[in-house]
This record gives sequence, C-alpha cells and structure tokens, in this order.
Amino acid sequence: MWIDRRSFLKHAVVAGGSVLALPRLGWTQGAAKEPGARTLVLLHLNGGNDGLNTVVPYKDSLYPVLRQALALNTGQIRKIDENLGLHPALSGFEDLWKKERLAIINGVGYPNPNYSHFRATEIWFTAQPANTPVDGWVGRVLDARPSKAPLRAVSLTKEKPLSLQCSSPGVATLTDFKQFQVPAGMERAVELYGRYRELDGERGRVGRAGSDAIRVAKKIAALQPYQAPLYGRLGQDLRKVLALLNSDIDLEVIQLSFGGFDTHANQAGTHNGLLAQVGNNLRNYQNVLDQRGLGDRVTTLVFSEFGRRAAENLSGGTDHGSAGPVFLLGKGVRPGLHGSYPALDDLERGNFKYTTDFRSVYAAVARDFLNLDPDAVKKVAGDHEPLELFA
Repeated sequence: MWIDRRSFLKHAVVAGGSVLALPRLGWTQGAAKEPGARTLVLLHLNGGNDGLNTVVPYKDSLYPVLRQALALNTGQIRKIDENLGLHPALSGFEDLWKKERLAIINGVGYPNPNYSHFRATEIWFTAQPANTPVDGWVGRVLDARPSKAPLRAVSLTKEKPLSLQCSSPGVATLTDFKQFQVPAGMERAVELYGRYRELDGERGRVGRAGSDAIRVAKKIAALQPYQAPLYGRLGQDLRKVLALLNSDIDLEVIQLSFGGFDTHANQAGTHNGLLAQVGNNLRNYQNVLDQRGLGDRVTTLVFSEFGRRAAENLSGGTDHGSAGPVFLLGKGVRPGLHGSYPALDDLERGNFKYTTDFRSVYAAVARDFLNLDPDAVKKVAGDHEPLELFA
C-alpha cells in the first residue's frame, strides 16, 4: 500500500476511546532490517539524456558526420580510454572515474524501444516492457524483503513514482522534511502508543508499530538539508538525500528526478549546464558519503528513460532515441566500462541498437547490492542475466 507523507501521519491511525487500529503502517511479518543496511539511490535524468554527447566515441569517424553542429571538440573531451571520453562538462565524473567510484554501462536499452516519455519511463520504472504494469521493479524488491521498518523507501517527488509501487507498506513521498511533523491533535494517540507498546498481543503490536512510525516521522521532521558544496535544483535534492542517509532511519531506497534533458532545440548550452550539475554535484555527494563512512553501503544508479537519435536535427538539438549509458556510483561498484558501445554504422531507423538490456543492470543491483536470492531476482528482472557490476 502506498503511504504518502500526509497519510503516513494522519491516516495511519484511528483513535477512539481506548481502541487503536493501525492498518498496515509497516508492521509486517519478517526480520527487522539490520542497522547500517544498504541504500539504493535512484536518479532519473528526466527527458531523455543524449548519450552520444555524454559518453563520446571521439575516435569514430562517423561521430562528426552525425553531429556536424553538436560534435564536441576532441581536445576538450575528457578521455577515459583510447576510444571513449566524457562530455567536457563532466569533470565531476572524470574525478569519480579516477577514484574508481564510477561504472559506465554502455548501450543500455531494450527490444522494440518506445519513444514516448510517459511509456518509456513506465517501462524503466517497472522493468515490464511487454506488460501492463501493476508494480515497480523496486517495489518487487521491497516485497521480496519483508521488514518491520515503518518507512523503507522515499521519493523526493510530489507524485509517487511507479518504480516504488508495491504491496508492502512503508513507502512515502517527501519534498520538505517539515511535512512529516506530527499533526496537532495526535497527542492522545502518541500517548496510547507509548502505553500499549509494552503490552502483549494485538495492542502491543499496534503500540510498537505506532510508536516506531511516530519516532521516524519526528526524526525526518527535525532534519535539515546536509551542508555540502552542492548547487542548483539537483544539489538541493542531494542535500536532502545526504541528510536522510546520515540519519539512522536506514532507508532501503531513495529516488529523485532531475529534468530538462528533452533537448530538441539549442541543445549545446542546455546540455552542458545539465551535465555540469550532474557531474559536479554527484562527485561532491559521493565525496561526502566516503568521508562519512557511508560509501560502502550506498550505491547510486543514474539513468534516463531513453537516449537521443544519433543524428542531430535542424534545430540544433536531437530527437527521442533509444539506447544510452547508465551510471553506477559507489565504493562497492566494479569501476570502468561495461557493455559494448552501440555501433554508429549500424543504426535502426536512425537510432542506436541496444547492446545491454536494462533489466540485466537491475538484476545485478538486486542480486549483488540488495542481496536478493536468485528466485527473487527473477521476479524483479525476469530471466536476464545479471551483469558483473559490483566488486
């Protein structure tokens, strides 16, 4: 059941006389999560990031032919091997690459790609390209890991992302920490929770669940964005992410979105600014995680719902495409390049042919970072073989 930030507090309980009911607030059967558990952070580059000008095949003679106006200056490209380099604005990613905190997965997509923002995002969020989705891929992870924690996953968005949709409780949206303040008028309920939590039976179970939920809500309401050298809208959200990670709430998943990547026209300047925010902010964010001793237990997955077409258009931009790069950040990732770069001389109706199915990335995250057993991994990502993305 989805719990938004308001119902987490206001609709979690029904208080009347001496009877309290707590409908599925997070008190599910199963083992409690260990302190310091791992957290997956998902960053969606909303709009369709141009992969060709993000990870650049600067040695390929077809690159300047396809991108006559948008081709990047070879001397400014941040070379990571003899064939590929990063956009000049991605100095932050270059630093992460040198520190072995960055894995780049090339050519990520799926068969028969969809070019609608809505449907492509739905596919990436659910890992179900051929089905009508009913839950998200991360939601299936949560369902496979029963937990008593009152709050397990947070999305820093106004609306719930389909990726976190699941049958398990403990998922919330969050745009402002203060939205988790316990509403006036709940003092009696809080008192009863505290009194009941030491009892046996149903009242004790409800009391413990209610007390735990209120405790977590108060902790979130008291948080302040982490003070770190982060800037722009993405930086503001990452400061919230760091505050959550630095608390002892032990969230399993945090999701956020950074938009503006639908660059149909005048792409050069816009893309430069967007990638600078991504690279610089994620470098500084990862540095904080390492400094705070959190680098081992946090992995950040950066993806977009699709890439852009290989050739530029007549408006100085690029149109909706197919496969593109995915990035994994963290101390535990297997750094370097993974997967094959799509061939520029073997396009399909002007679009790249994918070389890595995105569900193989999800399978790797589920198996090797979130520690799901093989049967649970299949429920998350189907029969796709996990990539070796973690050390």
